[in-house]
Amino acid sequence: MLFMVKLTHDYSTCQAHHPEKFPLFRDTLASVGDHGIKVHGHYSNRLEHTAFMVLEADNFEQLDAAFDPILEMGNFEVTPIVEK
Repeated sequence: MLFMVKLTHDYSTCQAHHPEKFPLFRDTLASVGDHGIKVHGHYSNRLEHTAFMVLEADNFEQLDAAFDPILEMGNFEVTPIVEK
């Protein structure tokens, strides 16, 4: 199943201003494959503090487990999508 994940944060919680948090964010994104998730695309709009990811997983619980370490670092919107 495909999912579009939209991650937003504001200026005050941006990892650029909290460099101690960046390794956790980077490592969490790098390890989604350990949860059985395939990354189809990862895009960002730095000026809007927004990232988009197209991910493939068997279920939502895989996404929840993979992103658990960074859930408090922003707002996650997860939408199931289909490819046409």
